[in-house]
Amino acid sequence: MKRYILILISFLFIGCSFDKTYENRDSDKEDAKKVTDRFYFLIQEDNQVEAFKLFSIRFFNEVGKEKFKQILDDTNIEFGKVKNYELINSWTQIIEGSNPISKYELSYLVTRNSIQTKEHFKMQKENDTIKIIAYRLDFDVVPKK
Repeated sequence: MKRYILILISFLFIGCSFDKTYENRDSDKEDAKKVTDRFYFLIQEDNQVEAFKLFSIRFFNEVGKEKFKQILDDTNIEFGKVKNYELINSWTQIIEGSNPISKYELSYLVTRNSIQTKEHFKMQKENDTIKIIAYRLDFDVVPKK
């Protein structure tokens, strides 16, 4: 009987996952900011080829490189180039253990030539590199008086 109990207990321990979760650590936020800082630098330099390397393949499976290039070009024509950007919100979650995953969300208030936009990034670590998996640009349709 003791043998069966020991076997049962060992199966319970083997089936458990021992994950450790960290949320909103400054070091994780800084790691994610390096990616968005690089993105804005490359966009200001009109280097879309290098900027696209910051994105996950999953992003381009959804949007397509040509479509995203057109979005960036239209944004620059309509609202102007990025002059300045300020981090306004962030969230990070790092799970270490048997099922590791690293998630990052950063939001920016971006000053352009003619308007301010809010830009949101979702990122995830892939092969030890943080990649952008989602990008959203919000702007006011009605101009302020």
